[in-house]
Amino acid sequence: MLDGIEALIALEKHETVSQAALSLRLTQSAVSKRLQALQIELDIKLVEPDGRRLKLTPEALQFLSKARPLLLELKNLTISTDSKSVHVSHFSLALSDSIAGSFGPNIINRTLKSFKNLKLDLHVHRSLMLLENVTLGKYQLGICTSNDNRKDLASYHLVDEPMALLYAENKNKPNRNLPLITIEENSATWKSIGPTIKKEHPQFFSSGVIYVESFLAVYQMAKVGLGNGLIPLGLCKELQIKTKHYKKLKVTRPISLVTRKTIAQLEIFNPFYIELKTNMTEYFDNIV
Repeated sequence: MLDGIEALIALEKHETVSQAALSLRLTQSAVSKRLQALQIELDIKLVEPDGRRLKLTPEALQFLSKARPLLLELKNLTISTDSKSVHVSHFSLALSDSIAGSFGPNIINRTLKSFKNLKLDLHVHRSLMLLENVTLGKYQLGICTSNDNRKDLASYHLVDEPMALLYAENKNKPNRNLPLITIEENSATWKSIGPTIKKEHPQFFSSGVIYVESFLAVYQMAKVGLGNGLIPLGLCKELQIKTKHYKKLKVTRPISLVTRKTIAQLEIFNPFYIELKTNMTEYFDNIV
């Protein structure tokens, strides 16, 4: 069954038997036989045509959502080699795009240096899609803006990242006659900070508001004077914006590590979480 599950995961990713076989370093015939054997064992239809490609049936997707975490646990078991115990953990970790575009890569790189036998496959998505993919088991871990108490996921708080008001044209104070430029209302960040920003800083909205799809766009638009920008503090640091050109706010967005509960029970999870949290805390503590 394990061979069949791996073949099904590869097919979901590559959408053709030929590409799935290439990724697994097998022949197309071998992959087809593994899929057929799994289909017979489960007694459900696994794939269906999607134009020139193949897609998994709803039943197959439901099966994979349960099988992926179990497969990961088996892959992370201790293996005895030459009388020595070697433990190598391999996870898929997704970053939200706003974190990947600012402090995320720095923190991940620093954290990995503390784990000799930890390997990460990195991915980047919007927070809402990231959460969905972790729920489905496509990724084992996710780092994103999230304060949702989802029953299907375990969420571990990492840090509260302050927001910052970036002054238009890199001036030393905001231009009250210009609109506020910030992230779109449907984003996870805005959902977590929007009500507080409107309540505590109504003056930011006195000349209107422009919602855009990325914080980098906010920065670029504010830099040329189209408005004052609202961006995360980590982005200010990574872009090396001088402190006189922005104001650090007390409003924060929660950054969390999310995973399935079965993954959180693995031995390596807690040390990884603690190291990640420590590195993030130190990072923001060093920003004036």
